[in-house]
Amino acid sequence: MKNKFLKKYIHLCIYLFSTYFFSQTKQLNMIVMIDEKISKSIYDFTINDPTIAGKMIVGKYTPGNLTFETSDYNKFIKNDIKNYKISFNAIETITKDLVSEKSYDMEIPSFFLNQEYVIIYIFKMNNKTYKKKYSKLIKDNKEYYVIIETPNSMKFN
Repeated sequence: MKNKFLKKYIHLCIYLFSTYFFSQTKQLNMIVMIDEKISKSIYDFTINDPTIAGKMIVGKYTPGNLTFETSDYNKFIKNDIKNYKISFNAIETITKDLVSEKSYDMEIPSFFLNQEYVIIYIFKMNNKTYKKKYSKLIKDNKEYYVIIETPNSMKFN
């Protein structure tokens, strides 16, 4: 009986250590906030290389984490590109019975992807408070204003 328990314990330890050491993903600490609320339903998160059409990596977002395959992430980080285009879709609750899907596109400096954390603030212009505050700063007639913050810098879109 004691021998079976020991074998199971050893197998479990080997399994846990192997998954930890051979992990093939890269995680970024990222939070996306839409109208000052953490967005929990983001999908199709992609980072595009603007110099090469069709070159992109797809990430999986959960509040607080953005996960990529390590090999894809390393290819992007080693490039000499200053800005990447990121895009994602978010499902937002409008009323109790009504939800909406919205697509967001923005540019992010490449060095932001190596920071300790990234916070993306999105302010939609259908809110009177944000429209009054940010409408003069919006480029390209977008329906939202974006602020990207890291520990060392900020970018305003």
